[in-house]
Amino acid sequence: MITRRFALALSAAVTTALTLSACGDDGRAADDRPSLRAASSAPSESKQPSAAASSAKPATPAELLPLFRVTYGMSTSPMCSHVAWNDPGCGEDLTAAAELAGAMAESIGRDFPDGEYTEVEKSADHVVKTVGTVRRLGCYEMGSTPPKTDAAKLRELCPSMGTIASLAWLNFESNVTLP
Repeated sequence: MITRRFALALSAAVTTALTLSACGDDGRAADDRPSLRAASSAPSESKQPSAAASSAKPATPAELLPLFRVTYGMSTSPMCSHVAWNDPGCGEDLTAAAELAGAMAESIGRDFPDGEYTEVEKSADHVVKTVGTVRRLGCYEMGSTPPKTDAAKLRELCPSMGTIASLAWLNFESNVTLP
Protein backbone atom coordinates (compact mmCIF):
# COMPACT_ATOMS: atom_id res chain seq x y z
CA MET A 1 0.00 0.00 0.00
CA ILE A 2 2.99 2.31 0.18
CA THR A 3 2.96 2.85 -3.59
CA ARG A 4 -0.75 3.77 -3.54
CA ARG A 5 -0.16 6.21 -0.68
CA PHE A 6 2.78 7.68 -2.55
CA ALA A 7 0.70 8.07 -5.70
CA LEU A 8 -2.07 9.79 -3.78
CA ALA A 9 0.39 12.08 -2.02
CA LEU A 10 2.09 12.93 -5.30
CA SER A 11 -1.25 13.62 -6.93
CA ALA A 12 -2.30 15.88 -4.06
CA ALA A 13 1.01 17.74 -4.16
CA VAL A 14 0.84 18.31 -7.92
CA THR A 15 -2.80 19.40 -7.70
CA THR A 16 -1.94 21.86 -4.92
CA ALA A 17 1.04 23.21 -6.87
CA LEU A 18 -1.02 23.66 -10.00
CA THR A 19 -3.81 25.33 -8.05
CA LEU A 20 -1.41 27.73 -6.37
CA SER A 21 0.31 28.50 -9.66
CA ALA A 22 -3.04 29.63 -11.07
CA CYS A 23 -2.80 32.78 -8.94
CA GLY A 24 -1.00 35.73 -10.45
CA ASP A 25 1.40 38.17 -8.85
CA ASP A 26 -1.50 40.36 -7.77
CA GLY A 27 -3.17 37.51 -5.82
CA ARG A 28 -6.21 37.27 -8.07
CA ALA A 29 -7.21 33.84 -9.30
CA ALA A 30 -6.62 33.03 -12.94
CA ASP A 31 -10.37 33.13 -13.54
CA ASP A 32 -10.47 36.78 -12.35
CA ARG A 33 -7.80 37.96 -14.78
CA PRO A 34 -8.55 38.93 -18.37
CA SER A 35 -8.06 36.09 -20.80
CA LEU A 36 -4.99 36.18 -23.01
CA ARG A 37 -6.51 33.66 -25.43
CA ALA A 38 -8.31 34.94 -28.49
CA ALA A 39 -12.07 34.53 -28.35
CA SER A 40 -12.12 32.45 -31.53
CA SER A 41 -9.66 29.80 -30.34
CA ALA A 42 -11.12 26.52 -29.13
CA PRO A 43 -9.86 24.85 -25.97
CA SER A 44 -7.40 22.03 -26.46
CA GLU A 45 -8.77 18.54 -26.03
CA SER A 46 -5.32 16.97 -25.75
CA LYS A 47 -4.59 14.81 -22.73
CA GLN A 48 -1.04 16.15 -22.68
CA PRO A 49 -0.01 18.58 -19.96
CA SER A 50 1.05 21.91 -21.38
CA ALA A 51 3.43 23.36 -18.83
CA ALA A 52 5.37 25.09 -21.59
CA ALA A 53 2.34 26.79 -23.16
CA SER A 54 2.67 30.01 -21.17
CA SER A 55 6.45 30.43 -21.26
CA ALA A 56 8.75 31.40 -24.10
CA LYS A 57 11.03 28.42 -23.45
CA PRO A 58 9.41 24.96 -23.54
CA ALA A 59 9.75 22.71 -20.51
CA THR A 60 12.40 20.01 -20.73
CA PRO A 61 11.42 16.33 -20.70
CA ALA A 62 12.71 16.05 -17.12
CA GLU A 63 10.40 18.89 -16.08
CA LEU A 64 7.42 17.40 -17.92
CA LEU A 65 7.79 13.78 -16.77
CA PRO A 66 6.14 14.30 -13.35
CA LEU A 67 3.15 16.02 -15.01
CA PHE A 68 2.86 13.28 -17.62
CA ARG A 69 3.05 10.63 -14.85
CA VAL A 70 0.05 12.17 -13.10
CA THR A 71 -1.87 12.63 -16.35
CA TYR A 72 -1.33 9.04 -17.49
CA GLY A 73 -1.55 7.41 -14.05
CA MET A 74 2.05 6.19 -13.90
CA SER A 75 3.18 6.44 -10.29
CA THR A 76 5.87 3.76 -10.73
CA SER A 77 7.50 1.69 -13.45
CA PRO A 78 5.36 -1.01 -15.09
CA MET A 79 4.94 -3.88 -12.63
CA CYS A 80 5.17 -7.00 -14.76
CA SER A 81 7.71 -9.10 -12.88
CA HIS A 82 6.51 -12.44 -11.57
CA VAL A 83 2.95 -12.11 -12.87
CA ALA A 84 0.91 -14.45 -15.03
CA TRP A 85 1.03 -14.00 -18.80
CA ASN A 86 -2.61 -12.91 -18.78
CA ASP A 87 -2.53 -10.53 -15.79
CA PRO A 88 -4.58 -7.46 -16.80
CA GLY A 89 -2.81 -5.23 -14.25
CA CYS A 90 0.45 -5.60 -16.13
CA GLY A 91 -1.38 -4.83 -19.36
CA GLU A 92 -2.77 -1.63 -17.86
CA ASP A 93 0.69 -0.60 -16.63
CA LEU A 94 2.28 -1.24 -20.02
CA THR A 95 -0.53 0.58 -21.83
CA ALA A 96 -0.09 3.64 -19.60
CA ALA A 97 3.69 3.52 -20.13
CA ALA A 98 3.27 3.40 -23.92
CA GLU A 99 0.74 6.26 -23.90
CA LEU A 100 2.99 8.40 -21.71
CA ALA A 101 6.10 7.66 -23.78
CA GLY A 102 4.22 8.36 -27.03
CA ALA A 103 2.94 11.66 -25.71
CA MET A 104 6.44 12.63 -24.53
CA ALA A 105 7.90 11.77 -27.95
CA GLU A 106 5.23 13.90 -29.63
CA SER A 107 5.87 16.78 -27.23
CA ILE A 108 9.64 16.59 -27.75
CA GLY A 109 9.25 16.50 -31.53
CA ARG A 110 6.97 19.54 -31.41
CA ASP A 111 8.86 21.61 -28.82
CA PHE A 112 12.44 20.69 -29.78
CA PRO A 113 12.57 20.23 -33.57
CA ASP A 114 16.34 20.82 -33.56
CA GLY A 115 16.97 17.35 -32.08
CA GLU A 116 18.11 18.48 -28.67
CA TYR A 117 16.48 15.46 -26.98
CA THR A 118 16.95 12.84 -29.69
CA GLU A 119 17.90 10.05 -27.26
CA VAL A 120 14.79 10.65 -25.16
CA GLU A 121 12.63 10.64 -28.28
CA LYS A 122 14.24 7.41 -29.54
CA SER A 123 13.82 5.64 -26.22
CA ALA A 124 10.18 6.78 -26.03
CA ASP A 125 9.57 5.33 -29.49
CA HIS A 126 11.20 2.09 -28.35
CA VAL A 127 8.77 1.84 -25.42
CA VAL A 128 5.81 2.36 -27.76
CA LYS A 129 7.06 -0.27 -30.22
CA THR A 130 7.88 -2.83 -27.52
CA VAL A 131 4.50 -2.46 -25.84
CA GLY A 132 2.88 -2.69 -29.27
CA THR A 133 4.57 -6.06 -29.78
CA VAL A 134 3.32 -7.27 -26.40
CA ARG A 135 -0.18 -6.11 -27.35
CA ARG A 136 -0.10 -7.87 -30.75
CA LEU A 137 0.92 -11.12 -29.06
CA GLY A 138 -2.11 -10.87 -26.79
CA CYS A 139 -0.13 -10.88 -23.55
CA TYR A 140 -1.59 -9.52 -20.32
CA GLU A 141 -5.07 -9.29 -21.86
CA MET A 142 -3.96 -6.29 -23.91
CA GLY A 143 -5.32 -7.38 -27.27
CA SER A 144 -8.89 -6.73 -28.36
CA THR A 145 -9.17 -10.27 -29.70
CA PRO A 146 -8.12 -13.54 -28.06
CA PRO A 147 -4.49 -14.44 -28.74
CA LYS A 148 -3.88 -16.69 -31.76
CA THR A 149 -0.75 -18.16 -30.23
CA ASP A 150 -1.02 -21.24 -28.04
CA ALA A 151 -1.39 -20.41 -24.34
CA ALA A 152 1.55 -22.67 -23.46
CA LYS A 153 3.84 -20.64 -25.71
CA LEU A 154 2.47 -17.37 -24.34
CA ARG A 155 3.21 -18.52 -20.79
CA GLU A 156 6.87 -18.62 -21.79
CA LEU A 157 6.97 -15.66 -24.18
CA CYS A 158 4.90 -13.01 -22.38
CA PRO A 159 7.04 -12.71 -19.23
CA SER A 160 10.13 -12.20 -21.40
CA MET A 161 8.38 -9.60 -23.55
CA GLY A 162 7.02 -7.90 -20.42
CA THR A 163 10.55 -7.72 -19.05
CA ILE A 164 11.82 -6.24 -22.32
CA ALA A 165 9.03 -3.64 -22.25
CA SER A 166 9.81 -2.81 -18.61
CA LEU A 167 13.50 -2.43 -19.45
CA ALA A 168 12.60 -0.18 -22.38
CA TRP A 169 10.61 1.96 -19.92
CA LEU A 170 13.54 2.14 -17.49
CA ASN A 171 15.84 3.17 -20.34
CA PHE A 172 13.38 5.89 -21.35
CA GLU A 173 13.08 7.06 -17.75
CA SER A 174 16.87 7.19 -17.41
CA ASN A 175 17.23 9.18 -20.62
CA VAL A 176 14.66 11.68 -19.38
CA THR A 177 16.04 12.18 -15.89
CA LEU A 178 19.79 12.00 -16.51
CA PRO A 179 21.45 15.08 -18.01
